[in-house]
Amino acid sequence: MGIFDKLDGRADLMGQMAETVGVDFAEAIIKDPEMARTYRQAVRRCAHCKHDGECKSWMKEHAHAAETPEYCLNKDILEHLARP
Repeated sequence: MGIFDKLDGRADLMGQMAETVGVDFAEAIIKDPEMARTYRQAVRRCAHCKHDGECKSWMKEHAHAAETPEYCLNKDILEHLARP
């Protein structure tokens, strides 16, 4: 698997996690274009995570959640953005 395929897959996974906790990155980027940088950084962090299997399983069990799993490398940013 090439780096672009890995980043693409992790962007999908990170996007699913964002949706699970109520974050819409597209909307956040429209409101604040600097959020695009935050999104790219989040995808890169996700690409370095070793919990992708656990993450996929967790999301299967949680259609919606107030918090991300403790092991999520994007926990802080996702939970910050999910606050009203």
